[in-house]
Amino acid sequence: MKGSISKNNKTGNWDFVFNVGLDPLTGKRKQIRRRGFETKRHAMDAMTKMKAEILSNDFLDLTTMTYSTYMDEWFEERQNHLQKTTFEIHSIYYRSVIKPKLGHFKIQQMTPLHIQKFINELVSQNSYSEHTIHLIYRIISASLKKAKIIKLLKDNPASGITLPKIRKKEMNVWSLEQVNYFINESKKTKRLTRCYIGFLIALLTGMRQGEIMGLRWKDIDIEAQIIYIRQTLTQNAEIKYGAKNTSSVRSIHISNKLISELKAHRKRVLAERFLLGQDYNDFDLVICTQSGKPVIPRNFRKEFYNLTEKIDLPKIRFHDLRHTHATMLIQQNVNVKLISERLGHAEIGTTLNTYSHVLPNMQKTVSDELDKIIEM
Repeated sequence: MKGSISKNNKTGNWDFVFNVGLDPLTGKRKQIRRRGFETKRHAMDAMTKMKAEILSNDFLDLTTMTYSTYMDEWFEERQNHLQKTTFEIHSIYYRSVIKPKLGHFKIQQMTPLHIQKFINELVSQNSYSEHTIHLIYRIISASLKKAKIIKLLKDNPASGITLPKIRKKEMNVWSLEQVNYFINESKKTKRLTRCYIGFLIALLTGMRQGEIMGLRWKDIDIEAQIIYIRQTLTQNAEIKYGAKNTSSVRSIHISNKLISELKAHRKRVLAERFLLGQDYNDFDLVICTQSGKPVIPRNFRKEFYNLTEKIDLPKIRFHDLRHTHATMLIQQNVNVKLISERLGHAEIGTTLNTYSHVLPNMQKTVSDELDKIIEM
């Protein structure tokens, strides 16, 4: 680490400058400058001490780096690791929420108190849900965790922050009677939407929307009656290989009734492909437009809501069809471990927590069965 000391002709004080290698964020050569020492000896002592601190990894030159400067570099790295939609969502929250409040801080100045105050303000504004606030915090925490790893910070100031408790939303599901009504009445409607098969798949498999819309015919083993989850469709209608997580890449056994519906839908798709010939966009998708292209997810959901309204059923979110499927299985005393695997939950605890409102009825069933077999 070469350095030099010089006298400032304007102030009459002494300054020093020396090279410390490449900046870990920008890759550019980095220099440290200090000014205003009364004597050359003072400047020499200060430079020697600072060099020693750098060599022992005790010194972090963050006096000029703001949090926003660091985040711009950090997001460049994140772009290579996150899914496109996830990256876009994180970027939006950073630009619109995090940067205006925290971006001006020099990264060395950030403390747990600053971040806690920021979180408290988000809560008091009542403009964001608890889930959103938790996501915003995770973005901040992950960025500062990386800053610590690459030795830009000694400690992560986002540690130990108190977050708002996430209130469990009431789950809206259809009863078994309403499910059967939906299936039977839908078929009586004029010009039944081509997306109907997707709604059936959701009700009879518990698959996520992206998994259903990314499903290909080659992912369905008709003879063995198994669906394989191998790719998904993003909210931007982009096909993405793989699933939400490792446990989401799975196989699901399906019923004879769903097989029959899939075969009928397959005939329709094949006829459309034959009609268009070379103009057909063959993505091999089960849920597709007449020309074979992926259906835009929001249009898919709109078709579901229109159909539900047309047959006069209580409105529920499309995702609630997945909850309806799980609830039906629990009410039929299907093993929760099997349900968890079918839904693609990483842990059975997720299934138990999500459907805890249904489990007490199962416990009553168990006690009733014990009364039948125990002689007292």
